Amino acid sequence: MIFTVNEEHFVGNIYQRFPVNVAKGKGCNLWDTDGKEYVDCMGGYGVALVGHCNDRVVNAIKKQAEQLITCHMSLHNNSRLEFLNKLFTIVPQNLNRVFFSNSGTESVEAAIKFSRKYTNKKGIIALNGAYHGKTFGALSVTYNEKYRKSFMPLLDGVTFISYSDIDKLDDIVNNQNNDIGTIIVEPIQGETGIIVPPDGFLKKLRTI
Repeated sequence: MIFTVNEEHFVGNIYQRFPVNVAKGKGCNLWDTDGKEYVDCMGGYGVALVGHCNDRVVNAIKKQAEQLITCHMSLHNNSRLEFLNKLFTIVPQNLNRVFFSNSGTESVEAAIKFSRKYTNKKGIIALNGAYHGKTFGALSVTYNEKYRKSFMPLLDGVTFISYSDIDKLDDIVNNQNNDIGTIIVEPIQGETGIIVPPDGFLKKLRTI
């Protein structure tokens, strides 16, 4: 099919766009509409973690689509139960509940709400360089000013600290006057670059 306009004619100017029209993919490779081959280093930001058109994934999707497209959480479903049973064989033992969501941003929004509900505290500590998404709550804990400035003011009570400043984080949390109910952290930062925390940072963070 030949189109007389491209996607920019219809979609908002939100994402950085590249002049590549992707037609198909297999494994870590992509092909554009002219047949040129690329190595996909993005992987849909993790969506295609096991590669494009992975045979096991394709077959599982086909099988499920032929049986049932969707099942709301108000109803029970054995396929979902099978997944949950498998999931809970690998998660840490102290995690005994899950929340299903459609994206990382939606998960962050839920995490902020769960934390506020559980602690009854509004304060949030996020880290310099963090990226958690572009919906309102997730954007509030995203560091880069270029994403935030058009939507200020965002959520109150968010404090950003250095990714390695565990002592400052400890001081803030253990201050009797603090209202901190949430600490949100990426184990490895991605948006800012592949930033790995200092040795022992995450273990110390958990003790705090």
